Amino acid sequence: MGEITSLDYILLPFYLFLIYRIAYYFRNKYYPQGHPYRSYLIPGLTAKIAGAIFIGLIYNYYYAGGDSLNFFYHSKIINSTFTKSFGSWIRLITHHANTDNLIDGQAVADMYWYDDIPSYTTACLGAFIGIFCFTKYLIINVIISSITFIGIWLMFLTFATQYDKLIKPIAIAILLMPGPIVWGSGLFKDSFCMFSVGCLVYCFHTLFEKRTIKLVLILLVSVSIILLILIKAYILVVLLPVLLLKTILIYQKKAALQPEKKMVFYIILAVFAFAAFIIFRKIAIYLSSFTMDNLLLEVVKQKDYLLRVSIDQDGAAYNLGDFDPTLAGIINKILPAINVTLFRPYPWEAKSIIQFFNSIESTGVLLLTLYLILKRNIFNTITNIYKDPNLIMCLFFTLIFAFFVGISSYNFGSLSRYKIPCTPFYMLFLMVLIFNKDEKKLPENFSEPDPLL
Repeated sequence: MGEITSLDYILLPFYLFLIYRIAYYFRNKYYPQGHPYRSYLIPGLTAKIAGAIFIGLIYNYYYAGGDSLNFFYHSKIINSTFTKSFGSWIRLITHHANTDNLIDGQAVADMYWYDDIPSYTTACLGAFIGIFCFTKYLIINVIISSITFIGIWLMFLTFATQYDKLIKPIAIAILLMPGPIVWGSGLFKDSFCMFSVGCLVYCFHTLFEKRTIKLVLILLVSVSIILLILIKAYILVVLLPVLLLKTILIYQKKAALQPEKKMVFYIILAVFAFAAFIIFRKIAIYLSSFTMDNLLLEVVKQKDYLLRVSIDQDGAAYNLGDFDPTLAGIINKILPAINVTLFRPYPWEAKSIIQFFNSIESTGVLLLTLYLILKRNIFNTITNIYKDPNLIMCLFFTLIFAFFVGISSYNFGSLSRYKIPCTPFYMLFLMVLIFNKDEKKLPENFSEPDPLL
């Protein structure tokens, strides 16, 4: 299946020119000469765009298929109705097709993912963007990479303003890691999820820690939550509790320093506790139809199925070993699952060029982890983690997310995409602990303009 045409290459320079015009205008307006963030915006955007083009070419010419092209196939079908019947296009884009209508019915019949909400949502987003670029695959990839870069940039701003001595390491951790650049930049579910994660981190920090209330932030939170619910709700299930935990720890710290504000802390704690109760109640209702035994049995069955399929199809499988469908059996796989997510594939496990590149990143992360363990005082490290709510949040999110992804993927190709939400959190965790004394200070009069405030 080849979806990239000569028109893609003809249009690409024009869209790149437009995107960079906007980016340079934004940079010059908010980050003038001498601003410490100025030198990271264009390279970060360029890395995302390059990742989107690279993975688009790989899927088109090397794989000649795969999820990204399947999403695009659905996007093309949706947009094929645009000139025939705008009403049909609206119904398809909002997942309200009327199968009694000839145009709607034919389109639905041609789409095997219409009832798969996460996949269809991704295809609809691609279709909507495609309206502005003649539904061309390579251009859609580039536009998605540019839009989703906004979320990643906001995540960078969140932590760069808090660790003003560590801007370069933070930029590497959030803007320049190869995995998120490649797998989080094109027409993938993960691209929109990474956008949402970055926006939620930024908005929680701004709304609840800086106590700055703006309509644009509330809209951004709403859009991000809706996207995650529709595409990958499990990310939200892990992310929201750790964001709430971090916010509570921040206010607890402020209350300890300013005893007169203890009442404010307790009020906020009560509000967040109520919010957490509502969230976990919704989760409990969703899981109420499953008994623990049945849930664990499903995990084991899925493991066996995915492992068998991975071995049969491309050999990019990994095996954590057999385990019983019990809570104890799952607990025994916590460390192997976290290890495979963060540090594998090892170079000798790579069986393709893509896996080899993934192994280079994983090896780099492993070496940084070993450096932190072996070269830094372990007691100081633990103390620094305990004192810093950001590090606690990053560590909790990484460990929980890495466990669930590692124990449920069983394929290095899938794992490289599924794990990218925890990559910037873990890299940030490492960078802060390793480089927290190595960067120069910002000027004392430094004041950070916020483009959303």
